[in-house]
Amino acid sequence: MENQQRIISTWQLTSILISSMIGVGILTIPRSSTTDLHQMGWLGTISGALIAAIGIMAIVYLGKQFPGTTYIDYIPKVFGHHVGSVLSYPIILLFITFQFFNAGMAARGFGEVVITSVLQDTPLEAILITLFVMVLFLCCHEVEVVARVNELLIPFILIPVFLIPLASFMNAEWYNLMPIHIDSWKQAGKTTFNTFSVYTGYELLMFYFAFAMPGAKLGVASWTGLIYTFIAYFLTVIAGITVFGYEELQRLIWPTLELVKTTQQTGWFLERLESAFLAIWVASVFTTIGNMYYAMIFSLRLWFRKGIRFQRICALVITIPLYYFTLMPQNIVEMFTYMKKLTVYGCLPTIFIPVLLAVTQWIRVKLGSRHEKSKKGGT
Repeated sequence: MENQQRIISTWQLTSILISSMIGVGILTIPRSSTTDLHQMGWLGTISGALIAAIGIMAIVYLGKQFPGTTYIDYIPKVFGHHVGSVLSYPIILLFITFQFFNAGMAARGFGEVVITSVLQDTPLEAILITLFVMVLFLCCHEVEVVARVNELLIPFILIPVFLIPLASFMNAEWYNLMPIHIDSWKQAGKTTFNTFSVYTGYELLMFYFAFAMPGAKLGVASWTGLIYTFIAYFLTVIAGITVFGYEELQRLIWPTLELVKTTQQTGWFLERLESAFLAIWVASVFTTIGNMYYAMIFSLRLWFRKGIRFQRICALVITIPLYYFTLMPQNIVEMFTYMKKLTVYGCLPTIFIPVLLAVTQWIRVKLGSRHEKSKKGGT
């Protein structure tokens, strides 16, 4: 189903990208990035962003090569219709299942934060059902609604994400960043791999680029979104290390929430500032999960070449196994174990597949141009 209704602007693409990448990971990245690299954990945010940049570069190239089409449409074209028709099935299935698992674990992380920090007497199931009902309502509409929701909520996401780390620097002990030394490059690679996982979400551009209006600047939207996200993660990690030190960070489940509490002690007029922060953070998680789930459901709609009614039925039906998958981890330790496994699984749809598609298409273009030149030379 090619030539989608192209209605998403450059800024809306940027909003979708930022909202998709900033989610539950913002609360844990100070701890996960310093587990192996210690005081040099901030380096993981840089190397993780560089890996994400490779994937984004490949996706932007594909978006420009196939305007108005999703990955479902252009995979057969990249590999050729005979080979591509066979390879497209496992690739599409890989993308869809990754969004399913990623949305499930993001929802579980959201639920764990809420019941441990704010609504301590509320069952986890009630939190998850409320979240899934909101996401389900979003999936009952066309993609224009998703773009507008992201555009509307992005200011509320960006302001606290930058404000909290900057305010935390008032309590910073800058010597916690010393010494600037890497003990093991193996640990640096492991940290890069773990930190890269918080940038996942950009692979959704393989879907949302198809709805970009003619003239929309795909590269500008992508690189702006990545830079904003990188700065947010980088400042959060720096703030966590300078305020707590890497040793203390390993004892905190949600270190960014603890940063919010230290900010509250600097004389701000609001009490329980972490509750206000979480209220805004809910919007970030909602858009993250909503963007993933919508891309998954709409991909099924395109795959089977159906209409909006099929999309709504799929959204309702798939919510049931998603809910039970979200409840599979028995505790928060198992949840983090699931997330680590998901990071390994996610390397295929987020890095390997986009780069493979982009390189294959680049080779096809080069060979095609050479063939045209040889035909002209022969005549």
